[in-house]
Amino acid sequence: MVFIVSDRIVTLFASRDPRQYDKTKGTPSCGLITASDNGCNALITASKAGNAAVVGDGTIDGRGGGPLVSSVPNDPALLKRPDGAAMSWWDIGWKANVVLSQSQNNPRLIQINNGRTFTLCRVTLQNALKFHVVPSGVEGFTAWGVKIYTPTAACEAMTNYLGMPYSTLTAKNTDGIDPASSGPITSNPGNPGKLTGDASNIVIAYTSIRTGDDNMAIKRGTAPVNGRSYNVTVAHSHFYEGHGMSIGSESSGADNGVANADVTPVGGVYPSVSNVNVYDLSINGADNGLRIKSDWSRGGLVSNIRYTNVCIRTSDPTPTLAPQALIFSLYCSPTTSAGLYPNFQGIALDGVRIVNASGYTFQGFNSASPVLLAAGWSAGTTGLSNPPVANPLPISLNNAVADAAPLSLKGADTQFAIGPGGTSLPLQAGSGVFVTLAAAANVAPVDCSQAFVPFPGK
Repeated sequence: MVFIVSDRIVTLFASRDPRQYDKTKGTPSCGLITASDNGCNALITASKAGNAAVVGDGTIDGRGGGPLVSSVPNDPALLKRPDGAAMSWWDIGWKANVVLSQSQNNPRLIQINNGRTFTLCRVTLQNALKFHVVPSGVEGFTAWGVKIYTPTAACEAMTNYLGMPYSTLTAKNTDGIDPASSGPITSNPGNPGKLTGDASNIVIAYTSIRTGDDNMAIKRGTAPVNGRSYNVTVAHSHFYEGHGMSIGSESSGADNGVANADVTPVGGVYPSVSNVNVYDLSINGADNGLRIKSDWSRGGLVSNIRYTNVCIRTSDPTPTLAPQALIFSLYCSPTTSAGLYPNFQGIALDGVRIVNASGYTFQGFNSASPVLLAAGWSAGTTGLSNPPVANPLPISLNNAVADAAPLSLKGADTQFAIGPGGTSLPLQAGSGVFVTLAAAANVAPVDCSQAFVPFPGK
């Protein structure tokens, strides 16, 4: 399959009719607010495909801010605004996530379910209804010269059902690119060989992403039976507003410990996410910069993650938003324990510069931590482990420079190794935090003077 959006003036518009995306024709499941979010087919879906692509200089527009319509007369499943007008996809996202703490059944723009060698090249994706691109269980995925921009200026001139302007803050869950693994596929007609469910050999390069959630999030799953995510390169790219360069929060898949020549076990355990190399990346205006996140409901081993030549300028703080340039936390959000304890190993920052005042969080995991005794956390039927599980966060900082004093700095159960290039972060030992220093060397900070460029073509 090769889907070509050939010319710059060509735009593919997504339908605003939820009935076109229902999983079963005649049974409304899309465009609804429910406890789960599996009610929609994607605009474009590729399943168990080999050597497939979406290429060209055109645009795919999800029309996430436009009012929904229905091909069913007087459709009772069509959600309405207080004034009786139909809701938009982003209305549904806001009401589901922020108001009701439930799930939005919105379509994804591009969903790739298992397969080998899928390419996105030069295409512009905008105004996504939910996630832009999810390559799930794909062995060989490339996004090259892709532009992701949500919401566009035309949509930002509009308001949601509460009268708030559409923005990257109100277009909820519009992630940019989320590579993830899946369960194994043994029946694969036309594509010889078992598909392991691994998300592997991934390249995101020369790509610009501005969106309403993670600019990019490398994910796993919530069960060890799923495959792994490994050999991921993010290079020569620019991220703008969003939630930054993320790994997690799902990080549980390990293919039940099956050996893999591309994945190196740590302490006899095969990592869920490994071999991630991020370099020559600018993050400009996101509320998070570099982030790895998980918790005891979906955790696993994450190892060999390296960030090099990265420039970060986070968004400005507001009364409700506290941006964090670096956040490595095994307490992503209050959950019930599933006994899936997160463990980060081999995290290295080598040439990272933060040019404005921001916050910082470094937290390893300890099942006896006061964090897990706070409101919202529950040991559930799994219970608290005895003895406690302690997975400190080992992280190396070399030439990690903050040009301004931190707005906040939290550290717990963390082992810092400071390289010869040093760090300007005011790290202090104590409360489970250990700091070791290498002999200092004269290393110039990363040059960020030309890093923060305008979004191309905007």
